[in-house]
Amino acid sequence: MYSREEVKAITDKVINMAKADAVEVDFSGGERSATRFANSNITANMVQYDRNLSVSVRYGNKTATASTREFDDESLKTAVEDAQKRAQEARDNPELLPLIEGPQDYVAIDAALPSGVNFGPAERGQMVKQSLDICQKKGVVGSGYIPKTHQTTCTANSKGLFAYYQYAEAGFILTCRTKDGGGSGWSGITGVKDVSLIDAAKLTEVAADKAVKSQKPRAIEPGRYTTILEPRANARFLSLMMGLFNARTAEGPVGNYFSGKESGTTKVGEKLFSDAFTLKSDIGNAILKQTPIGVDGMAARPVTWIEKGVLKTLAYDRAWAKRQKKDPTPTTANQSLVMEGSETSVEQMIKSTKRGLLVTFFWYIRPVDNQTLLNTGMTRDGLFLIENGEIAGPVQNFRWNMSPLVGYNNISAIGKPVPIHTGESYDGPGTALVPPVRIEDFFMTSVSPAV
Repeated sequence: MYSREEVKAITDKVINMAKADAVEVDFSGGERSATRFANSNITANMVQYDRNLSVSVRYGNKTATASTREFDDESLKTAVEDAQKRAQEARDNPELLPLIEGPQDYVAIDAALPSGVNFGPAERGQMVKQSLDICQKKGVVGSGYIPKTHQTTCTANSKGLFAYYQYAEAGFILTCRTKDGGGSGWSGITGVKDVSLIDAAKLTEVAADKAVKSQKPRAIEPGRYTTILEPRANARFLSLMMGLFNARTAEGPVGNYFSGKESGTTKVGEKLFSDAFTLKSDIGNAILKQTPIGVDGMAARPVTWIEKGVLKTLAYDRAWAKRQKKDPTPTTANQSLVMEGSETSVEQMIKSTKRGLLVTFFWYIRPVDNQTLLNTGMTRDGLFLIENGEIAGPVQNFRWNMSPLVGYNNISAIGKPVPIHTGESYDGPGTALVPPVRIEDFFMTSVSPAV
């Protein structure tokens, strides 16, 4: 898309154009494309090519930024002059931090693999046909989304920083429904750099079978259940606590979020979760292949946030680190995120469960109590009762109320991590390696009308 040499030439040109105490240039550009299908037909093939360059200049503690999407000399010069004019008119910012100096030693990552770079509408169309053939055979209607992103990003400055990263990734997300709308099943994978990891046929089999098997659910009472969260549901549950690894939050007046204490702050070394819960930022992970560039262009490094339930570290941004007289943390908590698991399969979890629920998907999650991280949401796209180690059949969906602080302290089994997005969307940043988990006493509070 944009080679290192091309980007270096552009950023060097902008830095040399500027007449300022310091200059920083941010570059981004590439392709975002996708294929959508619904009601067993392709509905859209989309592609967007975009690029942007922003230049920030500094005069002492004054700073300002301007941007352009045109890279000819005249457009770049106009952006630089605009930034300079704004900076000269700006107010002093006494808390302005210095630019990162010199080249950084980034972990080497090849994230633009040929399978991802060349993943176009023809390849996506083949996946859709493969999927819809299975849907027709199973008697269900398939609707899905196949995103592809090929992007180049770079931050460079007049102090010698050049932080370049290019990646290409894709995913496959599918919902199958019975023709009468009475049964629904979901399956998917997101954010993979190696497209061979996407098995559209297998994912479709899973979603279609769930749709068929989820028909005519029986009614059971709300209450606390042993609950197996498949990876997508667990990824959404995990996302509810990610902001709390920020030291500014944890050490400030809201630091009691982690443990729900009446007062006080969260401290490194506290036991907060089950021994089965370990959470890391695995920079250089061979599956995720996410950016090795950390905060403000610093070189990100592997970090263990939670180890066997114990809080091991917090993330200090540069401003908070300066105030607290500590070293800044170059890695953010959601960067190359891995929740460690085991080789245990969902089927094995089911066999060892006397009575419980198997959850495919969470949706419409909203906060209830920020103090304890209590959230509410609903199940959908396949909820099944487990009895004596076997799936006894579908049950009606529930609304649930639960905090990850409680849930991850009640883990009784954990499976193999897979790539899945932690947020509501399925493209952009946010894919992590997340396993299925079994959580005891998961609180299903009321019946939900979801399918």
